[in-house]
Amino acid sequence: MKTIAVMACCDTKYHEVRYARERITAAGCMPLILDISTGGTVPLTVEISREKIVAAGGYSWEEIRAAPKDEALAKMSQCAALKLRELRENNRIDAALGMGGLQNTVVCAAAMQTLPLGFPKLIVSTIASGKRYFDTVVGDSDIVSMPSVVDFAGMNAVSEVILNNACAAIVGMANYGGGAIREVTGWRIGTTLMGITNDTVMNAANILLDAGLEVLSFHSTGVGGRTMEKMIEQGDINAVMDLTLHEMTPEYFGGRGYGGGSNNRLCAGAKKGIPMVVCPGGIDFICLGPGDLFEDQERRGYGWHNASLTHTKLYEHEILEITGTIAKRLNASTGKVTVLLPMKGLRTLSRPGELFHKPETIKKMKAALEKNLKPGIVLKCFDIDFMDKEFGEIAAAEMLALLQS
Repeated sequence: MKTIAVMACCDTKYHEVRYARERITAAGCMPLILDISTGGTVPLTVEISREKIVAAGGYSWEEIRAAPKDEALAKMSQCAALKLRELRENNRIDAALGMGGLQNTVVCAAAMQTLPLGFPKLIVSTIASGKRYFDTVVGDSDIVSMPSVVDFAGMNAVSEVILNNACAAIVGMANYGGGAIREVTGWRIGTTLMGITNDTVMNAANILLDAGLEVLSFHSTGVGGRTMEKMIEQGDINAVMDLTLHEMTPEYFGGRGYGGGSNNRLCAGAKKGIPMVVCPGGIDFICLGPGDLFEDQERRGYGWHNASLTHTKLYEHEILEITGTIAKRLNASTGKVTVLLPMKGLRTLSRPGELFHKPETIKKMKAALEKNLKPGIVLKCFDIDFMDKEFGEIAAAEMLALLQS
């Protein structure tokens, strides 16, 4: 019999928790209720009390109850993460279900994000809809989010249907899905792409696939890069063909822009010493929405990617500063690293006469890399554009060469 962890603030969501317990039991699984409340009396018997949860983090319930609400919530998030991970590591749970409003969602998400990819996790939330950023809920994990439609204020015709579906989904995941990512037995290569680098990266990836290698591709708009770095750190990826470093651009601007970027790009691969083929694809622009444009937007130059997103050009000095960060992070590597630089362009729309045609800037990038990369890191420059078919073939060949050396 599979065991489902059910997380909620049982002082206020006890009707919904009781209903979920009944549905999960009726489906042949065992519910394990975790009370993550920080407020009033809990009118429900639970398997793991809030007192036990906060004790996992070294706190007493009296400390949590006396703390300001924001501090209590932060501590409960920390402790719930520790307790949920402990339950999973001791094989006491097979899936996790969370439910509630903002406070419940914050705590449940913080806990579930510590669980490995593939472990079933689902949150029914009042904030899983509308104009909200899912980074807080999902992060770099695989949490499934389900809108509650109505608020959690007692059971009704709508909440019954929603929770029926949620319980059926998590029971199905526990019984028929789940499982950890299979262990790496050969080369598992991480690669990065987005629309402006897609065709070339896919060309290179297909060559590696045809060679019998496993390739995981990540969308380089924030979460993708962070997820790849996390998987490298965990040992689930043991080589990278990192051709799209666009996430370093929002990082340079303090998290501004679509996706917010990633502040750890290139770091995990360098730390692990895995084979790395790197190209600064896409570092010459930032994605900005209509309400987030620079004051000097017109002087910079930009194009509309779609109705709600611009590709805004960077100044040369900004591109060169990001190039310096690339060199600094790669210099920390203990493994084999090859840097590729297409001298005619770093993305689509970089041909002569097009918006992102900046060959003189790329020449200065070359000089900066030659000056700053430590001995042992190979820099190879090619008189072609990133989007030329040949560049994808070169990237794949360089990756294969590193793996065979």
